Amino acid sequence: MLFIAAMPVLGLGAIAGCAWKPTILRADPALTSKDLVTGRITIMPVKFDTEKVGPRERSLMAAQFIRATRQNRQDIPIASNAEHDRALQGALAEEAKFLRVYEEGGTDPSRLAELKSALDARYFVLSRLHYEQAVHGAGSMGGNTVESTLSGKVSLVDTTTGAVVWEGEFSSTRSGVDTQVDPHPSAHALPFFSTFVRAWPAQP
Repeated sequence: MLFIAAMPVLGLGAIAGCAWKPTILRADPALTSKDLVTGRITIMPVKFDTEKVGPRERSLMAAQFIRATRQNRQDIPIASNAEHDRALQGALAEEAKFLRVYEEGGTDPSRLAELKSALDARYFVLSRLHYEQAVHGAGSMGGNTVESTLSGKVSLVDTTTGAVVWEGEFSSTRSGVDTQVDPHPSAHALPFFSTFVRAWPAQP
């Protein structure tokens, strides 16, 4: 069952420091902080289970995941290249190429070897996400009460074996009065991804 973190609409700086924790679904006991630091990671484009979340929002999500990693784990190098950067910034052709890692399950040896060589990273970070909104009527001031929920799994794939060595899931809900009800999952992104990064193996 997903852990629900209910929170009001606050500035990201205020909520980023909260001590929410993901539910850890898998954790290889052999995975250490040193592995992540020396092996390097690559954050793949995020994958939503709906087409309603457009390229701009997906790129904002990826940018906030990188920001969360740099803020919480400055010791872990984040690897990339020009094509991967374009994918994270919403270039559809490049994004589609890297999203194939999700369909492959991270286990195709030749594909993993190719990406590992191109990106110079041992670990790929995959994010499978779900976003939904509920709009509750129009208040006396003409606004809508909007409740939005971002949930999903984050997985670390070891490119040398294709194994998922760490995986967690988390859900956060925000509510407030807003007249704009288009999907904005990136409003959750920094505190959401920070919960995962803080749960990765750390130095003892």
